[in-house]
Amino acid sequence: MARAASCGWPPGRVRLRAVRIVVVDPSDAAAVAALHRIYVKVGQADNPQSFVAAPVAEIREILAAPTARFEFTAFLGFAGDEAVASGWAALGRNDAPHLAYLTPRVLAQHRRRGHGSRMLAVMERHAADHGRTLLQGTAVWAAEHGPDGWGSAPVGFAKARGFELAHTGVRLRLELPTDRGRLDALLAQRSARRAGYTTRAWVGPVPQQLLDGWAVLHAMLSEDEPHGELERPAETADPAAIRGDERILAESGRVKVNAAVLSPAGAVVAFSSILTRIGAPDAAFQQGTVVDRDHRGRGLGALAKVAALRLLEQTRPDIPAVVTENAQDNAYILELNRAVGCVPVLYSGDFQRHLTGPATPH
Repeated sequence: MARAASCGWPPGRVRLRAVRIVVVDPSDAAAVAALHRIYVKVGQADNPQSFVAAPVAEIREILAAPTARFEFTAFLGFAGDEAVASGWAALGRNDAPHLAYLTPRVLAQHRRRGHGSRMLAVMERHAADHGRTLLQGTAVWAAEHGPDGWGSAPVGFAKARGFELAHTGVRLRLELPTDRGRLDALLAQRSARRAGYTTRAWVGPVPQQLLDGWAVLHAMLSEDEPHGELERPAETADPAAIRGDERILAESGRVKVNAAVLSPAGAVVAFSSILTRIGAPDAAFQQGTVVDRDHRGRGLGALAKVAALRLLEQTRPDIPAVVTENAQDNAYILELNRAVGCVPVLYSGDFQRHLTGPATPH
């Protein structure tokens, strides 16, 4: 059963009518289903062009047991008997023991009633109670509001609660099938500088002989991607964490389409991954493209991205599009995404706030 979240309401303060907030028990199928339903409805309402839902099985899996990098707690907010709001708190582990990543969600028809503020306050208290001092979260807004989100509701909500916009990203969408001639022309660029490099593409887990090199590049991705003022701890190369993520995906019905570029010496020097849902014709999500620092300037990012896209089209012709996101100030990847045909659809922003005292009362 879900249990009531501790609210710490200050004595003598008048309490307004508000949602009843409970912690989600991952063994409570009805509560997890309600959590997933709100997640999907809010995503589809707020960013229909770029929202790609994780399946309910994956939500249940990561709530039940922490991953190598995060432990998760979910909350539901009820108005009467109806679940109208949710909260998702990811507390950093290992590389980020001070970090809490918080996501409040409220169904569109129940907004502007204080439900989001109350849910955020509950999660802030949860983070503080577990020793976290840096709060972060992400919001999306329409392109018409510009890269700073001026006048948009999500940015206004975050700033009113003490969060500052630390970095802006761009969400893009690539309609499938791709333009073969366009991709061929992209690959022709700098091809003379790629002599001796080879490409390998597959569906599913990273082959064991490539795993260590893949983990190093995965950690490099977290270090090298521009992140503005956002405080983001560098990841440690962790092959076990890669395997743990793959296990969770497999158990929840998702799989990656991967491509790696190998140097003349056989080392993994670039990769690109696209996440898909098995048996579901949803849009796929481009998870990352990275090139080893010592091998840049040869078009290896384009080589890996195109190889992954072409394998996706061969193995999943039912998928209508690929959604991706990159930092607004990551000029190379933004140019590469536009070169393969991606079109910007909205902005996303990373917000943060330091807990220097007690969490906001609620």
